Amino acid sequence: MLQLPSLTITDRDESRFFLFDDLRLLWEHARGTDLLDKADKPVTADASGPGAGSADDGIGKKDLQAVLIADEHVMAAHRERINAAFPEDMVRCFEVPSGETSKSVSMWNRVMDFAFSGPLKRNTPFIAIGGGVTGDLGGFAAASLMRGLPLYHVPTTLLAMVDSAIGGKTGINHAFGKNTIGAFYHPRAVLFDTAFLETLPQREWLCGISEVLKYGYISDPGLLVDGAALADPATRTPELLQHVIERSVRIKSGVVAADARESGRRAWLNFGHTFGHALETLDNYRNINHGEAVYAGMIAALFVSRRLGYQASDDTLLQLKEKYRLDLRPYTSRAAELVTLMTHDKKNRDKDIRLVLVSAHGSPLITSVSDRSLMTDAWKYTFDVLMT
Repeated sequence: MLQLPSLTITDRDESRFFLFDDLRLLWEHARGTDLLDKADKPVTADASGPGAGSADDGIGKKDLQAVLIADEHVMAAHRERINAAFPEDMVRCFEVPSGETSKSVSMWNRVMDFAFSGPLKRNTPFIAIGGGVTGDLGGFAAASLMRGLPLYHVPTTLLAMVDSAIGGKTGINHAFGKNTIGAFYHPRAVLFDTAFLETLPQREWLCGISEVLKYGYISDPGLLVDGAALADPATRTPELLQHVIERSVRIKSGVVAADARESGRRAWLNFGHTFGHALETLDNYRNINHGEAVYAGMIAALFVSRRLGYQASDDTLLQLKEKYRLDLRPYTSRAAELVTLMTHDKKNRDKDIRLVLVSAHGSPLITSVSDRSLMTDAWKYTFDVLMT
């Protein structure tokens, strides 16, 4: 059992993280028992917050039926394990279709209808099992139901384990843009069970690697090397995986604890994302997944960084392009549209485009750019280096 330091936002807002463990522990935690409190002590105590030793957190009743939503592909591959951990008579399960299109108003409404179709109280545990899509959708549903149900995440993809399950961002997409409907809502606990990654396709591994590399550029340059090694099945080991997940959790939770609602340094976590979200929106979330879009977006952001005089190499990213194999040909003549979509990004404060750049590896900065031609050049450079 390995428990990482908790993420505490306020005295009432704490997320607990547990690596490589039995799903039944999370179920016992949701039911209000103290199995998790009998686990190993945190790796360090400096980030633990008030109430870190309390497991019931207002839930209490051990016979309370939970609402569980799970990615349909995850259920198909791991149904026996999930059913063994969450007793059928104590859980109502809704299966979410895989893919970014499930982060929609219509799917959110279906989850809400399902939740209200059975017994529901303000202390009903809400458990989301899946990748970033299921976590974001489930988190927003939990935040909305009864003005907030206790939320538990079981991330099943590398991207969710190193990024989306941490930090309390929830949301769904709209035609106006990605994640433009949502709320900040922190889970009570997150359980990282790497057994789920045994069935993860290589493309989804790479999706998570993009977020690991992001941490390398904004915080720990060593993760550029570790992320590249994790991208290759030949150099991927359980020890490396554990190190990368643990380091990523520490980096993100540390940033979020200092800036829960993205008024300052939390914006660093958007490195590559302003470009990437525009590409996802133009693609209509069909052919390019989130991690691939962020991968391309980081290349573009590093280009802008260099044009503004900073020391920012994209060598690590370009060394991986044969693994990502992005086909951007449908978009090479649409750079102007991508720049327009970037102006719609919800992080912008005025007419300028707000970007996260790096002055050096591990040293992020936030800047506003008004020069649209620079953004266009960044896209053209990205298309050129990835398509040759």
